[in-house]
Amino acid sequence: MAANPALVQTPEGLVPAPFPNESFLLKRDGIMLELDGVRTTNGKWNSKGSVFVSNIRLVFIAEKADTSGLTGFDLPLVYIFKDSLVQPIFSCNNLKGELWPAVDGGGPAGSLPPHKFIMYFKEGGIGTFFPLYYTLAERAKRVWSQNEPSGTPRPQQEPGWRDPNPSSFAESLISRAFVDPNDPSTLYLSEQPAPESQRLPDRPKYAANYGHDEVYEDMVPGHGGRPTG
Repeated sequence: MAANPALVQTPEGLVPAPFPNESFLLKRDGIMLELDGVRTTNGKWNSKGSVFVSNIRLVFIAEKADTSGLTGFDLPLVYIFKDSLVQPIFSCNNLKGELWPAVDGGGPAGSLPPHKFIMYFKEGGIGTFFPLYYTLAERAKRVWSQNEPSGTPRPQQEPGWRDPNPSSFAESLISRAFVDPNDPSTLYLSEQPAPESQRLPDRPKYAANYGHDEVYEDMVPGHGGRPTG
C-alpha cells in the first residue's frame, strides 16, 4: 500500500495518474474508508472520498486531506487478502479486508503487519462495483499463487506490481459489465479519467514515502493532491 499516489487535476476533479498498461474501469463516490497502520495522530485514518478501480489497484482519494498530509492510498490488488463483502440489514454495504504494506519491509515476506481496512458504500448499491472488483481481485490472487507457489515472493521480481489483469482483459470486462440502476458508480467505457499525456513513464515504485518530519509526501513530484484545511 502506498500513501499519496500521483494524482491529476481534471475538470471532474482529482483522478489517479495511470501507470503504464493501466486501465481504470470505474469510479465510486460516497465512500467512507477506515484504515489502520498509518502515520496519523492516532495511527488510523477515517475519511470520506472516492475509490477508483483499475486492472492493478484500488485508489482511494479523500475529499479532504488529513493534517498529516495524507490525501489518498493505493491498494494493489495482489496485496489484498481476507477481503469480504458485508451486507448488513440496517446499515450500508461494506468491503473489509487486509493488505500488505507496499513499502520497505512490507509485503507477505516482510516484517510489517498488514493494514486492516473497511470501505463503506454510503450512497447506493454495489451491483456494478462488486462483481467487477471481485473478478479482478480473484484473478490477482490466482496469479500470485501460481507465480509464488511457496508463498514467499522474490523481491527482485517486484511481485507487488506485476499486472495480474492485462489491460485488454479489463477493457473486455467493462464492456460486458452488469449495470445496476441502484449503483451510482461511473464506468469508464471509452475514455479514461486522466488524459493520456498524464500517464506515468514508469511502473509502480512503492517506497517508505515519509519525509524527515514524518508528514506524508507526494509519491511522484508534480502530481500531488489537494491541500489540507
